[in-house]
Amino acid sequence: MERRVTAILAADVVGYSRLMELDELRTFGRLKELRTDLVNPAIAGFGGRIVKLTGDGFIAEFTSAAEAVRFATHLQLAIAARESAIPEQERIVLRIGINLDDVILDEGDVYGDGVNVAARLEGMAEPGGVLISQSVQESAAPSLHVTFFDNGERKFKNIVRPIRVWSWPKRLSSLRAEGKPRLFLSQFDGQGELEQRLSKAFGHELESCLGRLTGLELTPNRTKAHYVLEGAVHIGDGRHRVFGRLLSAEAEKQIWSERYDERSDTPFDILDRCAPRMAMSVRRRVAADDAERLAGRPLDELSVEELLALAGVSFFTPTKEGWHGGGVIAEQILELQPKNFMALMMAGSGLGTAEYLYGFGKPDEDTLNVAIRRVEESIRVNNKSDVNHTAHSLLLLFGRRRHADAQAAARRSLELNPDFNMAMWALGAALVFSGEADAGAESAMRAVGIETRDPYVHLYSRFAGYGHLDAGRLDEARSWFERANQLAPGVGPNLAALAVTCWRAGDYHAAKDAIAALLEHEPDFSVRGCCPLPYRRPEPWFKFTEALRAAGAPD
Repeated sequence: MERRVTAILAADVVGYSRLMELDELRTFGRLKELRTDLVNPAIAGFGGRIVKLTGDGFIAEFTSAAEAVRFATHLQLAIAARESAIPEQERIVLRIGINLDDVILDEGDVYGDGVNVAARLEGMAEPGGVLISQSVQESAAPSLHVTFFDNGERKFKNIVRPIRVWSWPKRLSSLRAEGKPRLFLSQFDGQGELEQRLSKAFGHELESCLGRLTGLELTPNRTKAHYVLEGAVHIGDGRHRVFGRLLSAEAEKQIWSERYDERSDTPFDILDRCAPRMAMSVRRRVAADDAERLAGRPLDELSVEELLALAGVSFFTPTKEGWHGGGVIAEQILELQPKNFMALMMAGSGLGTAEYLYGFGKPDEDTLNVAIRRVEESIRVNNKSDVNHTAHSLLLLFGRRRHADAQAAARRSLELNPDFNMAMWALGAALVFSGEADAGAESAMRAVGIETRDPYVHLYSRFAGYGHLDAGRLDEARSWFERANQLAPGVGPNLAALAVTCWRAGDYHAAKDAIAALLEHEPDFSVRGCCPLPYRRPEPWFKFTEALRAAGAPD
């Protein structure tokens, strides 16, 4: 038994089971011929040795990382040429992974993390491609005549440390290994001098709004963009229309379109009203497109930007599980990049606010402390992020009942981005629970007005309802709570608030129906088990629970 640094190569056949199902005997014979005619001579020629066969592949050892890479690219090209005359569904195609590391050799076999990493790299490689670790790249790159593409750091199952990976002959299927999704903003169309002038001004305002959003990068080069946003502005008699559509450059198709109609005597009012809404819609649609593209792929194989996209969309799901899931993904990002401010913010939000927003309990004190530390660290890393201050505001309000500080954090977010609807909502919540019901309801309703298709409108609507309820406007409160329940059916706090409002308005039948629906979704619900809403004074919560009990909620 000995330990030494060596290059380990792992290879296997893509779709081996399918090939065996098509013709088991023929496939076995072709693989045997491939090893005899191509693999064995090439390995010997490049100074390697086969350690063991794995049924549909093999593991080999090379004393030189550069020779291992030369062998791998040579073999892939040779196999491609050999199989080119065979129908595509019957072709033998390999994936190859190479790692240079410290391994244990014992009786001709190899063991250790170095071998495991090579196997993980092989599993991530593209069919017909080669994937190498950073250690191989550093050792072999100076003497290679082929180009390997940097795909960033990846986290592999059962491998503690993240590993930077490089691919040949092209980048891995995701174009997001490094950096944010890139958006090209095309010049909006317009007819006539006034429309063209307004289109140009709208483009500048939209660019400003998009530039304030995290998770998206504007590029002046259309050929380097993942997405293209184009549209037009039209003016009528007191009526103005903006049309926008989002194209996926990768899929070569339209993935979003929207029309915004405004009535105004001042054409440039459309800039203030429509640009923030369009920017927010585009950002959310890009995130959703990323999530659709990544669906089903193991988290261990995703880059930081891909994980951020998945975590973000998980937060769009109006459930505790969705928010907790986003927090779990964010924690995995922090293993790769401990100072990633978006991951810190998402981890804190998922840990600390999901229960408050979508349930009736609260996180334990240790979990809440971790959540607050995560968000405070995100602000230290990036004090210019509107979403960081918004997340901080919510934790200060719900977790610590620090109403003034929660308001200050939300206002700081709005200083950075005056059109950020989540910050308007957070400020509204802090105002409502501070006793300023009218101002709080108004702020939450402004959040709804920014973009009615925002995935968090159900939350904005509920908190607008709380403001109207506390101000005694029961009809308005009921309307907002009903809207919240329509947008996010079965969410317990929406149903509880609706029951309270209906009971206080004298519609006892509707109140009891709301309690029945609540118990259907939350069978263990009890009034005593509720974490109180974060009112500064106890009276509003006392009145709230009194109406819950009267409507039939279990004590």
